[in-house]
Amino acid sequence: MPLPSPVPLPDKATVHAHLLTALERALAAMARAAEASREGAVHEESRSEGDKDMRATEQSYLARGQAMRVEDLAEQVQRFAVTPVARFASGGAIAPGALVGARVDGAPRVLFVALQGGGVTLDVDGVEVTVVTPASPVGRALVGLRVGDVVELPGRGGLREWEIEAMA
Repeated sequence: MPLPSPVPLPDKATVHAHLLTALERALAAMARAAEASREGAVHEESRSEGDKDMRATEQSYLARGQAMRVEDLAEQVQRFAVTPVARFASGGAIAPGALVGARVDGAPRVLFVALQGGGVTLDVDGVEVTVVTPASPVGRALVGLRVGDVVELPGRGGLREWEIEAMA
C-alpha cells in the first residue's frame, strides 16, 4: 500500500492575512457589543429604582469589562498586524509562526501556531487551517517538535497519534 503524500500547506503569508482579517472581524464585533453595553448602562431604563436595585451597577460593570476586552483584543490585533511572517530553516523546530502539516490518526491536519487567535479555523485556498497558541494543549505539545516526529495526545476516544509531516 503506497504511503499518503505529505499534507499540503497553503501559502503562509496568505494564512497570516486570513488570520489578521478574522481577528479584525472579532474586534469589530466585540467593539459593537461593548458599545451596546455602554449605551445600556447609561439608558434611563437602567436607572436604579431603589437602594437595593443594582441594574445600573451591574450594567456598568459589564460595559467596563467589555471595554477592557476590546482594548486587549485591539492590542493583540495590532501586535499580530506588525508581526512579520516567520521563516524557518529546514529541519527547524516548531515555534510560534510555524505552519504545520500533520497526520492525526492518519487524517491530514494543518495548524498555524500563533500567539493570537487560538481556536480560529480558517479556510485558506480550500485548506482548513486551525490556529493554536503555544499555551493550548496541542500548541504546547507541538512546540519544539520537528518534521518526522510523532507524539501522542489525548483526544476524543483516547490517545491520538500526531505525525509531523511538513512545516513552513
